[in-house]
Amino acid sequence: MRLQFLNYRYAGAVLDHPDFKESKDEIVKVLKETTVPLLNPEQINPKQGGVKRRGRNPLRGSDLERFLFIPVDQKRMNADIDNRFKALGWQLQPSIVAKDNDAGPKTGLKGDFKKGRLQVEIQFGNMARWYTDVFKFQLSYSLDAIDIAVLVVPTQAFSNLIDENIANFERVARELPWAKMSLTLPIWVIGIEPDDYSAIQACYEAAALALDTDRRAKGHPGIVMIPFNQRLTEEAPELET
Repeated sequence: MRLQFLNYRYAGAVLDHPDFKESKDEIVKVLKETTVPLLNPEQINPKQGGVKRRGRNPLRGSDLERFLFIPVDQKRMNADIDNRFKALGWQLQPSIVAKDNDAGPKTGLKGDFKKGRLQVEIQFGNMARWYTDVFKFQLSYSLDAIDIAVLVVPTQAFSNLIDENIANFERVARELPWAKMSLTLPIWVIGIEPDDYSAIQACYEAAALALDTDRRAKGHPGIVMIPFNQRLTEEAPELET
């Protein structure tokens, strides 16, 4: 994986402190070594492990349905990351508010990973979910449970192959600085994407061919595939959160 970084409140410098440097290196190692598992392009039914797809309106003058395809197996990728962190001794799904904390109402909020006074959230879900992640960071910080946090999100291009309107590095980088008065802890934001998109593109195009062939074999019109490179560069509307 290729990584990009945003140092909110000098988070990168904080992580270079001896208290955090080893954990910082482990995070980078896990993310760089993470692979991108793909769904089965030959399986037409997404419920049976096939590539997911999303419809678009036909082009003017055409009745053919248009589709974009979602080749990345998000569940397997999440499981791979979980296993890598677990093998390095990180705590998985730590409670944000300890069960024995009687200072306020009970909550079932959980983080993704924690080691010492460092919390990590990895967000491959809807754009609105990263706001919950930074809320959890601030809550942990207010409870004096952490000193710094790390938020991992895909880049815009990679997010488009995970699903629609997924949290992405470019948008987090635009929006997070506006929260300076409310988010008071250092947050290291990491954007991840594959070093090479060729295998994902091959899966994307194979899934389109399989769907087109299946429909024609059943006597239906074929489909129009939204080109891979076009999908790669699409941006979700800002209001879709």
